[in-house]
Amino acid sequence: MEDRRKKQHRKYEDLAMEEKKVKRPSPPEKKHKDRKNADRARKKASVRDRIEKVLAPDPVAEPSADRVLRNEEQTKARLIAPRYYGLDLPFLIITMVLLAVGLIMMYSASYAWAIDDTGDSAYYINRQVVFAAAGIAVMVVIMFFDYRIMKKLLAPYLLIVFALLIMVSAVGLEGGGAQRWISAGAFTLQPSEFAKLGVIWFLAWIYDKAGTRVRKFAWGILPLAGILLAVDGFLIMQKHISALLLVTLSGAAVAFYAGADWRWLAGVGAAGAGGVSLLVAFLPQFDYIRARIAIFRDPFSDMLDVGFQTVQSIYAVSTGGLFGVGLGQSRQKQLFLPETQNDYVFSIVCEELGLVGALMILGLFIAFIICGFRIALRVRDTFGKLLVSGIMTLLAMQILLNIMVVTNAFPVTGVSLPFFSYGGTSLLLLMIEVGIVLCVSRQSEKTY
Repeated sequence: MEDRRKKQHRKYEDLAMEEKKVKRPSPPEKKHKDRKNADRARKKASVRDRIEKVLAPDPVAEPSADRVLRNEEQTKARLIAPRYYGLDLPFLIITMVLLAVGLIMMYSASYAWAIDDTGDSAYYINRQVVFAAAGIAVMVVIMFFDYRIMKKLLAPYLLIVFALLIMVSAVGLEGGGAQRWISAGAFTLQPSEFAKLGVIWFLAWIYDKAGTRVRKFAWGILPLAGILLAVDGFLIMQKHISALLLVTLSGAAVAFYAGADWRWLAGVGAAGAGGVSLLVAFLPQFDYIRARIAIFRDPFSDMLDVGFQTVQSIYAVSTGGLFGVGLGQSRQKQLFLPETQNDYVFSIVCEELGLVGALMILGLFIAFIICGFRIALRVRDTFGKLLVSGIMTLLAMQILLNIMVVTNAFPVTGVSLPFFSYGGTSLLLLMIEVGIVLCVSRQSEKTY
């Protein structure tokens, strides 16, 4: 037994020694530096020969040269051109659902006042449907363009906006104690709506140019202060404080997204807020704002005059209960609550659909905003990223402010509810903004 074991051990030792004696393959030799230079020179010569063939006047070589040139140009075009994907379907579907539900609720909230104002119960809804159809058409056209073209169209757009703002001050229509509209035949135009998009558009363009210089005061704060002073000056003359608030906050948000120093932003914001507060506190033309702030604290202290609209809105929201009184069955829209088709349409939503219906609509709005910001996160281009982020911030603040006003969580301001409130200019601009977001989504990075 011992001899057999010793033989086996010796056998294993011999095998191990033989494995050690086997030489490992040596690593491949690296190319010599001269060989690399020769390969590089050969490639350069090959490229030079191709160029000479392309430029040769020989008619026999022309077809081949054209083919080489065409292939090279196509390759370059594929590298430069944006990558096109399908539309962001969740964002598009939510948009169309909100538009359809908004038209239904606007008609339900408006027909009583339409009969009282014009004798035609479908007066407001007919006009709103026309603008909705026009908005959808414009949205479809915009979303198939390259959004980078907007950089070239910024200057004429701003010129038109400022021309319209000057016209409002000169020959604008007055309503509700404010001069904010321009007559356009059978319709009226509100230039402040287009100024909101103009501010976001301008800041997205200038911060795209700035790049990392946005951290400096000259590139991060001065463009913001300049455009806001120019636009907000007209809005103050129009006594359009709600538009001033939205323009200022959305512009500051774009600057923040671009990377501007938040300390400078806070300082400029504090200075601007202080200036506006002084104007509202001491100028007699802003007495109505001071009255709204006072009634905000206790709307029932003057429920038959300044607080009437707020009180009626509270009644509408509170009587809806869990499931509402039923679609079309609102009592407050029967000439009790003013402006049910405009800023207070959400009060009728709460009354007719109840807490459940209101929360479902809020869920749609939240999904709409989330999908929009998701598109912004996918965009590699700074201009597109800031443009979408600014638009979605503007719409989110508009939704939030309107709901806060109708529930008396914020003083009364003239902020419409996107997709729901009556207004041709605001709806048309809303669909333009949605078209821009969808256009950017087609050229963003695919993530699902």
